[in-house]
Amino acid sequence: MLQNKSGLSQVFEDNRALLLRFLAARTRDIGLAEDLLQDVWIKITTGTQSGPIDNPLAYLYKMCEYTARDAHRSATRKLARDTLWSEAGSDFSAERRDNLTPEKIAIERDLLKLALSELEKLPDRTKEIFIDCRINEITQKEIARRQNISLSAVEKHLQRAYQVINKFRKNNDAGLD
Repeated sequence: MLQNKSGLSQVFEDNRALLLRFLAARTRDIGLAEDLLQDVWIKITTGTQSGPIDNPLAYLYKMCEYTARDAHRSATRKLARDTLWSEAGSDFSAERRDNLTPEKIAIERDLLKLALSELEKLPDRTKEIFIDCRINEITQKEIARRQNISLSAVEKHLQRAYQVINKFRKNNDAGLD
C-alpha cells in the first residue's frame, strides 16, 4: 500500500509516458492529453488524499479517465452553448442587417447600453469571466487557471451571465422589432 503523496508522485513520474499515451488514445489530441495529464499532476500534488492507496497505478489511470471524461463533457457543453449563442446572434444580425434605419440604430444602441448596464450588476468575477470568454476569446480552461477556480465554476459564472442576457432579451424583445 502506498502511504503518502510523494509515493504517488513517484508512481506518476515513473509511469508518465504510459499515462500520457492512455490520455492521448482517449482524446485523440496529444496537446489536450498533455494538458489533462498536467491537471492530474496538479490534483495529486495539491489534493487532499485521505488514506493509503492499494494500487497507485490503477488509481492514476482512473484519475486520468475521469479527467478525460470531464474534459469531454465540458467541451460538449461548450460547443452546444456556443452553437446556440452563434445561431441566436446570426439570426439577429441577418434579419436586422437589411432594414436598419437611423431610428433603429439609435434604439439598438440604447438597448446595448441597457444590456451592458445589466451586465455591470453582475459580481466582478462573473463579469470578468464573461468578458474574457466572450469578448477576449480566452478559453474556459485558461480562465479557470487564471482565476484559480475549477472549469465547472467558470461554466457556472458564464451561466449566470447568460441568464442575465437571456432575461434582458426576453424583457426587451418588443424594442427589437
